[in-house]
This record gives sequence, structure tokens and C-alpha cells, in this order.
Amino acid sequence: MSTPAATTGSDSPQLRDDTTRFLCGAAHRDEEFADSAIREYLVESTRSIPRSPGVNAGAVLREAVAGRTRRKVRDSLLLVLAIVVLFAASGMLLGGWLLVAMTVALAAGGRFGLKRARQPAPHARGPLVLGAIASAIALFFVLYKVSDELSGSSAYRRYYEEYESESSAGLAIAIIGIALIFAVLLADRVVTWLLVTKSFRRAHFRTSAPEEELWRNEWKFRRLGHSNYAEALALYPVEDNESEPQQEAQVIVYHGYRPFVGSGTMFEPWSMALPLKPAEDKKYEGFTLPELYEHITAELLKTGRSPSLSPGHRLRGLKTGDRVVVSSVELIDHIEDDETRIILPDKDHSPETQVDRSVVDGLITRPMEWMRYFRSFEVETWDRDVVISAYLTFGLDEEMLYAEWTPCILHPIQSRHRDIDVLPEQSMQPFIEALVDLLRFPASLPKRFATAVNWMNPIHQAEGTFVAARYGATVSLRELVSENQVDNYFQLTDVERYIKVLESRLLRTMGEFLQSKGVSVTEFMEQAMQVTNNNVHITGPVISSNIATAGKARTGNAKVGTSKESS
Repeated sequence: MSTPAATTGSDSPQLRDDTTRFLCGAAHRDEEFADSAIREYLVESTRSIPRSPGVNAGAVLREAVAGRTRRKVRDSLLLVLAIVVLFAASGMLLGGWLLVAMTVALAAGGRFGLKRARQPAPHARGPLVLGAIASAIALFFVLYKVSDELSGSSAYRRYYEEYESESSAGLAIAIIGIALIFAVLLADRVVTWLLVTKSFRRAHFRTSAPEEELWRNEWKFRRLGHSNYAEALALYPVEDNESEPQQEAQVIVYHGYRPFVGSGTMFEPWSMALPLKPAEDKKYEGFTLPELYEHITAELLKTGRSPSLSPGHRLRGLKTGDRVVVSSVELIDHIEDDETRIILPDKDHSPETQVDRSVVDGLITRPMEWMRYFRSFEVETWDRDVVISAYLTFGLDEEMLYAEWTPCILHPIQSRHRDIDVLPEQSMQPFIEALVDLLRFPASLPKRFATAVNWMNPIHQAEGTFVAARYGATVSLRELVSENQVDNYFQLTDVERYIKVLESRLLRTMGEFLQSKGVSVTEFMEQAMQVTNNNVHITGPVISSNIATAGKARTGNAKVGTSKESS
């Protein structure tokens, strides 16, 4: 049997590689994204890695490591300087700075008050607590100095006689310390600005160092901390090309509820169970599931022949492949089974990313509860801003055919990570941002302390035990920064267009195939009509004895919003 994996049209319009560079920019501007990417991909050496359409994972992860290392160095320096200022400055200066910081922080909070505050990840709560404790001690010290100066008691002079006798020296040290704090903040803002306005611009973006740098020490900053993750990063070469055809079935080991990690949100899945009754005037010939998969795949790949059917002729680039989907919890529960050894031959390493055709053939005819086969179909549109995927699987015996179809939508990257293309190369914004950072610096100390001391350890796994979360993936790089809606009306209608076109072709092909095998299609046509009526405009579930929608996975109508709504 031929393998249709990763088949694509050769005359499809070229898609830009904007996704990778936007995520590289996000790695330097969004601390939460960078930390999540490192924890998901690099910390757990045994974790299955989900694919991200159009994303060069190696390039993004290297920028995430560089961004995290730069922030740790920045905040470590700032903490040292903060301690110097704390002891050198007078209580009145520290108290006034603290009041200004609280005012600026409250003003910023009011400005962005409509945005829901994100809860810190469990691994970050410990450092945040330590930061809060350290900040409370520093606050107590500041209040003590303020009260002692206001009261004029001799205690302050007794313990800080040297600073009192040399008040001008203390003031000078404090001013120098504050100036150095501003210099560190400004340098960090300037480096980030150079990265997003020069290094990650479309015309200049490179995933490896060219002969000439765009700005001085560019690649020193982009390579910070790589040695600390050298072994893990070696698994993700920057030359990785996901557009190359894969002749083996791709393995997805997922952890949690969502089985199709990397494909976005499940949208309007449906299933049907069809009795295989012979037609009155024909003889039932029988068929096999591999035969059905091959026929449907061949017909769906013909969908994009006309450029008028899909804007930009994107359906011509329809990709199809084999997917083996495995639950990490059940993988661990069956750790000693022969089938598990196919996916996880070494318990100290990550699961296999591909399996050969014999495994696929076995799963097609004998699926397991925890390991199943799907035929995937994928359309990348809007320069990879929107990706439509669909997963198809069948079950068959002599009297019944079961079909399951699960479309998924991968929404655009958050607009705040796409605005790097409109930022001017020459701007006072880094200086202004650094000045604001200085004003609210005391209020940011708990978070900076957490960044400086935050550690990333693998999930604890006791000797002789296995933890499912160490093996299964929960999210892809692209999903970490994706919107929960499309950007505009055309994207919304294109989502509907591609799902309807593929769904309609699938149902017609199934009907023709069954009819050619001598099966009565009367009941199939009734159920197909209900599937067609349950399109993206309908939010209520279909009620039928043989057809149902997966209620827990339903998301209702696709949503549309402007790019500014997430800013």
C-alpha cells in the first residue's frame, strides 16, 4: 500500500516564514513564553515533542534560551545594585522612590486593567514567594530608616554612624547606584529593540550567524546560555525543514484531554455509525479499511485543482499524512507491553517520533484504547497565520462502518508579537521604557528576584516509577502564543470554506465508495445531511441515534476579532 504522508501540491504559492521570526521575537519580549517553551521542550528529556506548522523549533528555542539568560543576568545585576542603594540611600529618598514606584505601578495596572491577570505557573510560585519575602524585609528596612530619620533618634546614628558622618558620600553612592540601575535597564531595552527591529525583520532574519552582523555583538546576545542547554538544543537543528515529505507515520504522545497537540482547537467534530446493508439490486462486495483510506485520500487531494475554490490556491497545498496518537497516561500504565516498546523503546529517552508502516497497518485493523491511528489533512493559509487540520479514522466489521472526523483550527499568533514589523528602527521608545522601569523599579523587585533565582528542574520521578507528564506533550510552541480567535472576517469565512469543502468532499467520496461496493446508501445520505446541516453557523448539537457531535470538544461558532483586541 502506498504511503500518502505529507503529500502537497508543487505549484502552491510560497508561504512566508513569518511564524518562526515572530516567535523568536516573542522569546525576547515575553518572559512567560520563553520559560514555558524551555520547560516544555528542553527541561524534560523524555517528553514527546509536538510539531508546530511552519515553525523552526530549533531557532525559536535558541532565542528562548538567550532571552531567559539575558533576563537572569539583568535582574541579578539589578538586585546587587538595589542592595547597594538600599544601604547607601537615606530613608527619605528610598521612601519617596517607593511611593513613586507604587503610583506608576498602579497607573499601569489601571491602564491594562481590562486584561485578565495570568496566574503564575506552579514552578514559578516558589521563587515568587521568596521574592516577596525578600522584598518585605527590604520594605521593613526602608520603613525603619524613614521612621528613624523622622524621629531623630540616636539609634540610627549609632548603627550607621559612618554613613551619618559622611552623608555626602552615601548620597553619591546612592546616586551612582541608581544611575547604574538605569544603565542596566536601558541597555536591556536597547538590546531587545535591536533584536526585534533589525535581527527579526523579514528582510534580515537569519536562523544562523551570517558573515556580517546587523549590529555589534548581535550573535553574542543571541547565543547567551546555549552552552547550558547544548545537549537538549542539539535535538533541534536550526536547519530543520518541516516541509520535507515524511514517509513514516508521525507519533503524537499527548498528556491531558487534547489528543491533537499542535493543531489548535478542535472545532465541530462529528462521528457516524453506518449499517452495511446491501443495495437491493447489487451484491455487497466488501472492502478493507486501507482501501477506504487510500480512496478517500486520493479524492481529497484532488480538491485543490481549481484556484477559484480557495483564495491563493491554498487547497493545492493540502498535506496529508499518517498519525499515531498515544495517551501518555495509558502509555505508562502499559509500560511493559510489547506495543509500548514500539513507541517507547528506552524509558530514559523521549518516545519515538515516527513508526514504520507495519505499525500503522496493525492499528488500522486493530486499534487499541490508548493508541489509535488517524489520517490527517492540513491546509496552511494566510501565510501560516491560520492552519486548518482534520483527523479521520474508521472502524469496520462485516455489518457496520464507523467514521470519526475531527477538524481543528490553529489561530493566528497574538498581535502583540506580530507588531515588530511596524516598530521603527530609530526611536526614543527604549529610553522612555527604561525610564518607566526605573520609576517603578522598587515595585518590580519581587518579580526580578524570582527571575534571577528561578530554577527549572525536571519533574520528580521516584526510582522505579514513571510519571506520565514527563512523556506526554500538552502544548506546542505555536499554541503557547496563539489567539483564541481569527483576526478578520475573511479569515473567518476561509475557516468555514476549508472545513465545508473538505467535509463535503469526504462525505461525497464515502457515499460513492460505499455505493460502488454494493452498499445501500439511504441511511448514509440521511446522516450526511445532518452533518451538513451541523455546520459552523449552528451551535446546537445534532440529535440522532447514529450521529453525534463530541460535546466536550465543541467550541461553538468561530470568533473573529481585531488585532488590537489582544494588545
